[in-house]
Amino acid sequence: MRTLSEAIGGGVAVILALTLGGCGKVEPKQAPDAAKPRAEAKRHRAACASSIAYDRLKSIVFDRAVSQHQGDRTNLDILADYSIVRIEDPVVNGWDPALDRTQCSGRFILQVPAGAERAFGGERSLEADIDYTAQAAADGSGYVYRLTGAEPIIGRLAAFNLSTGAYRPSPAIDPGQQAASIPDDASAGSVVERVPERTAERATDARSTEPRSVVPAGDAGEATVRRFYAALGEGNGRAASAQIVPEKRASGAFAPDAMDRFYGRLAEPIRLTRVVPLDAGRYRVSYRYSAGRSRCEGTAVIRLADRDGRAFIRSINALDGC
Repeated sequence: MRTLSEAIGGGVAVILALTLGGCGKVEPKQAPDAAKPRAEAKRHRAACASSIAYDRLKSIVFDRAVSQHQGDRTNLDILADYSIVRIEDPVVNGWDPALDRTQCSGRFILQVPAGAERAFGGERSLEADIDYTAQAAADGSGYVYRLTGAEPIIGRLAAFNLSTGAYRPSPAIDPGQQAASIPDDASAGSVVERVPERTAERATDARSTEPRSVVPAGDAGEATVRRFYAALGEGNGRAASAQIVPEKRASGAFAPDAMDRFYGRLAEPIRLTRVVPLDAGRYRVSYRYSAGRSRCEGTAVIRLADRDGRAFIRSINALDGC
């Protein structure tokens, strides 16, 4: 028979064994986080090849060209807004973890808008092999880019001297028509006497053999004009095109996809600032927008036409090219 002291000792031993066993238990090692390297690699690729990276690199190239340019920078700013940059075969060459700086290389391709090639010997694309870095900004605002190798392109841009009318993409206007004349007494803020609705009749536009119905200036006509520019301001080409006469909606500057492309990408949406009735079915409008580096303070004359009792826009003639 065990003595009391032996029983107590045995119990203590069991308790110690259990306690030490629990303390000595080794937790299985956590498997390495395989997702982390993949996330880092994705981040470096995005630093070298993304729409944001391309926009930053384009800005650097044009900023350097502007600094070398002799004369007004307006033409270069407009060219920058309507040019497209891409990097062909972008490569991540390395990463400096201490500075969080990614080294990249690739072929820089600047595609200029139609018409601008006349300043570059007929070339629509300017190309150069570049090296560039993307370093995370200290304030967390993104990457700061630096590049080398684009000097040949920068030099050609610095010599650019075309007028804006030669290459600036057309907004929703009728480029084939001459700008409509404005009566001398139709100064800003004046209103030409409106023609009563009962006098509306079929007529032929002096600028075209196409018959149309003259729409008298009035609330319905002005409402159509305002709906059109409100839709453009929202980048809604379909809603804007719905205010155009049906026969002009299918193609050209009035097509929904064309208006989506132009107005939907503006850095500062178009804003109608003034509507001045001129005479029966004609308005002069003022508006502003910005494509990024450049701004437009534009005016245009709008002609309306009647289609089944509704006012639609028949033509828009820009007076100042934008």
